[in-house]
Amino acid sequence: MKYPLISLYVPGNRLDLIEKAPKFKPDAVVFDLEDAVPAVLKESVRQQLAQIIPTYPLPVLVRVNNNDKYLQDDIRAVAVKGLYGIILPMVETVEQVRLVATILDAAEAKLGLVIGSIKILLLIETPLGVINCFDVCKASSRVESVVFGSAEDGDMQAELKCSFSSEGYEMMYARSKCLLDARAAKLPYVLDGAFSAVKDLDALKTDCTVSRRLGYDGRTLVYPGHLTIARQVYSPSSEDIKYYLELVRVFDQALEDGRAAVVYNDKLIDYAMYKKANIFLANAAMYVDSKI
Repeated sequence: MKYPLISLYVPGNRLDLIEKAPKFKPDAVVFDLEDAVPAVLKESVRQQLAQIIPTYPLPVLVRVNNNDKYLQDDIRAVAVKGLYGIILPMVETVEQVRLVATILDAAEAKLGLVIGSIKILLLIETPLGVINCFDVCKASSRVESVVFGSAEDGDMQAELKCSFSSEGYEMMYARSKCLLDARAAKLPYVLDGAFSAVKDLDALKTDCTVSRRLGYDGRTLVYPGHLTIARQVYSPSSEDIKYYLELVRVFDQALEDGRAAVVYNDKLIDYAMYKKANIFLANAAMYVDSKI
């Protein structure tokens, strides 16, 4: 995979789970330094992760702590060779993003890495984060994606004081706005958040289907048993790929014949639908790891 579309969270202090995670074949593993790690262990865990990252067999993201006590030390510790990116939780302001980018600049320079090679993924978990989503997306060229905090009983639901359902009605505006802003900012992919009901696979499929229909490209997960369903739902179907490949072929032929409108599959196709088809196929290539 070019991008970490389906990623698996692992507590940073659980070396047994860190070792097992690759066998489930996520696109990336998220080492969690935030909520999953007790405060008294954060310093030792960050140093331990710094030793693991350079030789880990999958791309690594690290969710750091976004507060004055831990943020800078977290990033300086884990910004090592082999780190794919930082997941920055509770993002609300441009200044927060720029601070992380500045710390990464210094770390990369010190290590001799290409400046800008370590990416930032923004975890939007508060109403203010939703309001400022476009601005934080544009705050640094390192920002590669947004992760919407959609988890049941998570920070977003708590601050909105709303209910939760796998159909997603309650947080639909916030979920849609983050997607809209990320697309407007031209980010290459957009991710939904974790699904906390580890055993309710039907609800997971419903939630992933809603997310995919909105336009999300994938999501972060907290349970290995969710990976198969999430990948199935977010991956484009072979039927859709065939449909849009043929649409492009038919429209290309029409252009050669001097026409910019043609009927295909009982639908009128013009440049707008042709553009949509090409966007779909470019997006589909992210899932099959090759150009379609």
